[in-house]
This record gives sequence, C-alpha cells and structure tokens, in this order.
Amino acid sequence: MPDFPLLAFFLMYLVFTIPPFTNLEGSLYRRFCWLFSLLIVTASPVFAERCIELIPHRNQLPMPSIFLELELESACILEAGIFQGSLSLQRSNTTTISPDNNLSFPRLILDHEREEVTVKTAAGLGSGWDMNLRFRHLKDWEGNWDGFMRRFHQVTGLPYESRKVRPDGKFLYWQYQPDSNRSNKFIWITKTQQGPGDYVMTFRRRHGSPIGSSEVKWNTRIVYKHPSADELPTISSGKKDFGISTAGEGSEFWFGQPVRWLLNLGIVHAGQTEHTLYSQKRTFFSGGGALSTPYSKDLTFTAQNLVASPRYRAPGLELKGMNQWQSILGLGAFYHLENHSLMFGFSEDLLTNHSEDFSLILTWLGRFGE
Repeated sequence: MPDFPLLAFFLMYLVFTIPPFTNLEGSLYRRFCWLFSLLIVTASPVFAERCIELIPHRNQLPMPSIFLELELESACILEAGIFQGSLSLQRSNTTTISPDNNLSFPRLILDHEREEVTVKTAAGLGSGWDMNLRFRHLKDWEGNWDGFMRRFHQVTGLPYESRKVRPDGKFLYWQYQPDSNRSNKFIWITKTQQGPGDYVMTFRRRHGSPIGSSEVKWNTRIVYKHPSADELPTISSGKKDFGISTAGEGSEFWFGQPVRWLLNLGIVHAGQTEHTLYSQKRTFFSGGGALSTPYSKDLTFTAQNLVASPRYRAPGLELKGMNQWQSILGLGAFYHLENHSLMFGFSEDLLTNHSEDFSLILTWLGRFGE
C-alpha cells in the first residue's frame, strides 16, 4: 500500500457520510469516487512523470457560471522563465424546466446553446510561484443542436422531459418568483447574449506534502474574478469573486498501468449579484478530482469530475442548476506534439440538468521557454 491512504479514506468519508453527498442522485457519481479512492489505496509506490492533463471546463449554465468556479488545474508549478498558452473552444446545449404545481408559470426555464472561447496564459515566477490569466468570450443563443439532442436522448434512453415541450431553435432564460404580496417578479431574456466573460487571475504556490509521500505534488492557489459587464445577466454577475483551493497530484501504477491522479478542494466567496430573483449563497464549495493514463507515447486519456455545492438558497424548491449540487463528468483525449498538445473532450451532467446537458471541447496548449 502506498504512503497516501489517508487521502482515499478522506474522499470516501466525504462522499458517503456527509449529508450533501449522501443525498446526491445517480450512481455514476459514486462509482467515479469509488474508482478514485480504490486507485489511491491499492496503487504501487509513487513515480514522477509528466503532470496530469485536464479538460478546461466549468459549469455552462448561466445561473452558476456567472460566479467564479475553481476549474481543475494540475498541482505542478511552472518554473521561472517557462510560459504556457492555450486556446479552448467549447459549445454546449441545455434545456431544463423547473415547474411549480402551485404556480401558473415555471420558476425556471433555460433553453439555450452556449459558445465559449477561452484564452489562458500562464508564467512561472520563480521561488515556487506561478500565475495564470483567463480571458473569455461567450455567446448564449438558440443554436441548432436541439433536434440532434432530442434524438440522442431518445436513442440512448436518457431523460429529456423538458425537451418534449420546448420548440427547437428558441432561446429562453426565465426566472419567476412571486413574492408575499402576490406581485410577480421575473427575468425574461429571449435575445442573444454575447460579450466578454469575466476575467480570472490565479496565483499558485508550491508547498511540501502535508500527508503521504514526498513525491506527491501539492499547491495552494488564490483566485480573483473581475466582472466584465453589468448588462449581460447570463454571462457576468457584475461583481468580484474570490477563491482559494489546495490541490494534490501524484502518479501510481494500477494493474501495471501508469495512472496520474488529482484531487482539488476549494472554496469560493462570491459578490452579491443582481441577476437573480432567488437568495444567493455567497460562499460555496468548488473542487473535484481526475484520473489520467497514457495510451501511447503521444496519446493520453483523462476522466474528471467537477463538483460544486449550490450557489443559491431556495428551501423546499428544486431549481435545476441553482440550489442543487453539481457533478460534471469530463472525458478527454490529449495528443502530444513536442511542446504542444491538442485535446478533444466532452462533458455530461451526472446529476440531470444541474449543469449543461452536453458539451464538446477542443483545446490547443503550447509550452515555451524550455
């Protein structure tokens, strides 16, 4: 057994005993966590190879994505004089309705496609520090995937109740909240939303291992999100957010196959947005885990799970993507070309409609200065 069992036992305790996790629906989430825990417990001694490669992804629903999310990042720190750059193209499709049988209208409707372009730059600062910046451009609109997604859900047997009542090729973002005086408050957006996303700056610091093998890489990062616009309610909260997280990363042999693992645990404190009718949770959990294994010298596969606690409070209600936990499965293939790599991946919501229904992601990553 390796010198890192405490992490596995902590993960299993987190998933199977703490109420927010034991209430989660869907067995895929728990299977992923069992797999991740079993890997760490049963693996051979740690070895040091290339850093884990991760799918650049965050929740694509407007309700949570207007806030900062601590995307998964490798625990490796860039050395001084080393630079990285990446360009990611992502497209997602979601249709979800949160009805209330006591009201004339649903409390929440989201029917949209999102196109997101992300440019990320990173640089090693020396003394165990590095930093990175993210710049985004987003478009929320009607798109043209609705017909395909409906057929896909029919063929696979996946749930698609909301898609049965929504027309193809229509964009709608709707929040409805009757108050105690029986007056109606609503957010109703049908026009395309397009513009720059919030700017995200991250500083990371390498530090020694608090538990387990000294070969395990650890870092702590501090993240700041600066608002890009007040007038784009599906794209920006219009407020500043802050986050902090700790990541651990190592390499194991599992049944003779080299595997890298990552665990990332963090907290976000978000500014009070005006783009919601429901009470906001200013502080929430954001993190996840990942496994990666090489198929050949030039090809690597990664599976990851991006988890976050609810961003809103709505006791007694089920508002998809708002007052529920998220669990997003990401699968990606990385093809390496010397100091460059190409990634093709996709995401799927493990908890139905608490994140985007489906997304495709294409990324180029370059490394310079070596």
